[in-house]
Amino acid sequence: MHRPGPGRSRASLLVLSAGIALGGCSALPDYAPPQMQLTDRYSVLQPISVGSRAQSAWWTAFHDPVLDRLVERALAQNLTIAQARARVREAEALARRAGLEDINGNLEASASAPDSTETAGLDAEFVLSPRRIAAAIAARARLDAARADETDARRLVIGELALAYADLRFSQALLAYRHQDLSSRQRTLSDINTRFEAGAATRLDRVRAEALVAQTRAQIPQTEAQVAILHTRIATLLGEPAGRAGVDLGGGTGQPIPRGAADIGVPADLLRARPDIRAAERSYAAAVSELGAARADRYPRLSLSGFVRAPIGGGSVAEGLVAGIALPVFSQPRLAAAEAAAEARVEQALLDWKNAVLTAVDEVESALIALAASMRTASAAAEVVRLNQEALDLSRQLLSESGGVTVLDILDRERAVADARATLAQAQRDVARDYIRLYTALGLEDGLGAPLEVAAAPVK
Repeated sequence: MHRPGPGRSRASLLVLSAGIALGGCSALPDYAPPQMQLTDRYSVLQPISVGSRAQSAWWTAFHDPVLDRLVERALAQNLTIAQARARVREAEALARRAGLEDINGNLEASASAPDSTETAGLDAEFVLSPRRIAAAIAARARLDAARADETDARRLVIGELALAYADLRFSQALLAYRHQDLSSRQRTLSDINTRFEAGAATRLDRVRAEALVAQTRAQIPQTEAQVAILHTRIATLLGEPAGRAGVDLGGGTGQPIPRGAADIGVPADLLRARPDIRAAERSYAAAVSELGAARADRYPRLSLSGFVRAPIGGGSVAEGLVAGIALPVFSQPRLAAAEAAAEARVEQALLDWKNAVLTAVDEVESALIALAASMRTASAAAEVVRLNQEALDLSRQLLSESGGVTVLDILDRERAVADARATLAQAQRDVARDYIRLYTALGLEDGLGAPLEVAAAPVK
């Protein structure tokens, strides 16, 4: 009976082992990007005029150099962004490690007595495992997700910084209005005192005017405190200790009002523009690959190991090659449970992606509704301020000329002007905040998007 030689047996073993191992590769699931049916437009008409797409970051639509500098500093110094960058570096290292795990080797040199023969050797092992292939793919997907998370950290930090800046300028504007109101009411009190001494005003008129002055003074400290608190908030977002000294916000530039033009696109654009959605999709891809790894654990694993030994001074070389197959026979129940757990994680990752998409669409829709309303409110509030200021001026003129109005009318008009100014400042802040929320929701960050044009007139 003919027996095959050692070389032929080894070759047959390698072919058989490779076939079994590659058969395990066929168990790896094919990845398909998740899908969701989205409408072809947002349900709310854009409260903006659509124009050309300028290649600039959305916050530059405020035309505020102080805000531009703050964003630049936040991108360089914010600790949340720095943490995201560190996670990217970790994911890069893990992806490199996963790609190199199939090969292990050692290089050794030794000398033996008594003839001090020196030899050098190389031992290496190569493992062909579908599990490691799937793990390498999963590690790469995790790296992509980490990079998307870093972009998302920038998106959120810029949004938080812009919101804090809009709140700061609102508080500063409100503080300026409080001081204007105080000056106006002190003037009124002085006029009433003059009239009281002349017998043209009552003690009640003077007490009411004094109460209004005291009320205005009482409002100023809280507004000043809010300004200081927002300074510390901005400092924290810049990665600096809380305090006003370390943050140079320049002179007062007034409340930020966005200007510019761009198309906000359609809901399907969010799948590309929102980094959190991209991160969720990559996490889903990693979960699918990890499911493949769990399935591959239930298949045979091929390993090849060999060595080379040679005297350093010359001579014969010794070498060897060994092939082996590991069959997970007795661990199948445990591996089946691990596969079931991996399938559940895939389902969770898919649901996370769907939830991220729905949340993004909801945020854009809500921001569009709010922006349209705040723009109409701001336009109307500006008219209210103008009319009440005109009424106050006319009332003062009548009081000084003919006495056709009472002191109480003057005090009422001053309250109306103060309330209208506060409402206008609030509305302008809301326009800025809703604009910021809209672009934060759109995810168009780092030059991916362009500013919107906020119309001066209310939307019909």
